[in-house]
Amino acid sequence: MKVKLKIAILLLTITFLSFKSIQEPVLFSVPANFPKPDYPFENNPITVAGVELGKTLFYDAALSSDNTISCGSCHQQSAGFTQHGHILSHGVNDRLSKRNAMPLFNLAWASNFGWDGIAPHLDLFAVSPITNPVEMDESLENILEKLRATPLYADLFEKAFGSREINNDRLLKALSQFMLTMVSANAKYDRYVRKEGLKLSDIESEGLVLFKQKCASCHSGELFTDFSFRNNGLALRERDKGRFEISQNDADIYKFKVPSLRNLTYTTPYMHDGRFATLEQVLEHYAAKVEKTDYLDPILNKDGKVGIEMNTDEQKKIIAFLKTLDDEDFVKNPMFSESTLISDIPKKNIDVEIKNFTINDADTRALFKQGIETYFKIKAAIAKKNTLEAAEGARVLIKTLNRVRITEAAQKSFFENYQEKLFLDAKRIIEGERFFAHQFDHFDELSEHLYILLASFKVNDRVLYFNECKRSDMKWISDSATDSFVPDNCNDVHTKTLNL
Repeated sequence: MKVKLKIAILLLTITFLSFKSIQEPVLFSVPANFPKPDYPFENNPITVAGVELGKTLFYDAALSSDNTISCGSCHQQSAGFTQHGHILSHGVNDRLSKRNAMPLFNLAWASNFGWDGIAPHLDLFAVSPITNPVEMDESLENILEKLRATPLYADLFEKAFGSREINNDRLLKALSQFMLTMVSANAKYDRYVRKEGLKLSDIESEGLVLFKQKCASCHSGELFTDFSFRNNGLALRERDKGRFEISQNDADIYKFKVPSLRNLTYTTPYMHDGRFATLEQVLEHYAAKVEKTDYLDPILNKDGKVGIEMNTDEQKKIIAFLKTLDDEDFVKNPMFSESTLISDIPKKNIDVEIKNFTINDADTRALFKQGIETYFKIKAAIAKKNTLEAAEGARVLIKTLNRVRITEAAQKSFFENYQEKLFLDAKRIIEGERFFAHQFDHFDELSEHLYILLASFKVNDRVLYFNECKRSDMKWISDSATDSFVPDNCNDVHTKTLNL
């Protein structure tokens, strides 16, 4: 009897420990091949509740002035937390910033943040994009008012910090807790150096040797950056003087942060202004196109030789090595995904923008119907990842809507407002003629704006359906209530009837 009792207790203990391990995941740990982090964890200990609050805030568009842009809009997991295919990041009202969105990972090891080092501490990092007029264009004061008006957040702040008080310090620390969990350290290279049973191929090994000889002066250590600010000989663009804009030190003119080289396959395009689309272009720049200016870093101007001496074969080998720094586990880890949020973020109610207009002119109604059919062709191309076909459909949509003529003043003003939005959405899809992720990123905006237009003017003869993912920004129109077009990570779909 005692033996059975001991066995039962042992089994219960094992079950409890197993359950506990599932409920309390490891939120942050230092990889064996990494140095000691810089972040002062003692001032902001990571907790499950704190990370969940930070993650919810990260994906909540309420942090922007028009409630359309979240941190996750410009920092998307599948793109290494950069913005899919965008040369420059896009903010509220599709305003263009002057820089490419930096990737977010391994932030616990950084001592300054942003291409220009605008934030000296991770807890201050979010202030810059939130208040930047071409990014989120919001104030912390307004954000706090929005959060306090949402019952969801009072509960989340209480779980994370012990009371229902919502203030700037807690807001920023919660965002930091989530971003600190974004550790990327499981690439092929990491498993190779940790002796976890993986070996580099011959070309990758040769690339590693060449990398250490030619690139590691700036992209040093296991983080593949020394976190310094340097001028790397890019053709100068006057409107962005980099670190100088923060420091006002002439020695910092045209200097930008040395980025990590991890996850380069996912984070294209490259450089602070996204001017290079491929790694081949990047290596070609260093080998043959570095510009000698008064600002050029001395490391690229040695003994009268500008740039880095390397032939085409060496460049190929270095690129082969760089690809061993891709961490597929990181970009697919559900821990970072919006789809795994515990709480549903309140969505902007776009139905409040719908008007009750009617159009009787047969020609105008016909053009609207052509626009609907063209939309479905774009959608079919997106589903097939046929970027050329999607871009062509976007061109046709612009031409079709451009032919619509509405004379009544109120209707005309409303139509032209959304016509302009749709033209911009379509142009973004055309821009993504070679980048599926870029097209997919703007398809939801195209769908939302077309839905508002169609629901306001009621020009079709059949029932359509508007679909929204509850835990992402994805939206699309369908002509069936059981549409097969369901994007990845869209487990909960809300569908409403669009009676036209």
